[in-house]
Amino acid sequence: MQVARSPVIQFLQPTARFALHFLEMCMAMCVGAVALSLIFFEGANLIGYPNLPNTHPLLSTFVLAINLSVPMVAWMRFRGMDWRSTLEMSGATIAVGILFIAAAWLGIISKASPFEWLRSLACPIMLAVMLFRFNLYSGRSGHHAHAAVNV
Repeated sequence: MQVARSPVIQFLQPTARFALHFLEMCMAMCVGAVALSLIFFEGANLIGYPNLPNTHPLLSTFVLAINLSVPMVAWMRFRGMDWRSTLEMSGATIAVGILFIAAAWLGIISKASPFEWLRSLACPIMLAVMLFRFNLYSGRSGHHAHAAVNV
């Protein structure tokens, strides 16, 4: 005998799964990006390129976009996500980084600001992508079973 779940439970369970997935992704992305950025920017400093975000902000923005995406890809693959959703998520971060670089290059925003814009908007960008695939990230679509078949 199957008991019907209340509408509140039917809403709260997937929403809670979505929120947990979002928090996991933010943590993985941010912790990984901090580690990778420390390695890259300190390495650059050691070989004679100090303070790259100030001296080369457009290059630094691109590096940050990569540094945000790599840990995201690693975490999503670890969690069993398929390549399509993994590439959508990481591609969005890189695409927005490139858009900020283009906006700075065209003079739409200050050349000093794309790095800060991307750093500040990394999690909201990810949230926007996740909302388009709510069923996937809320667990409604059973991505782990699907991912195991496609590996």
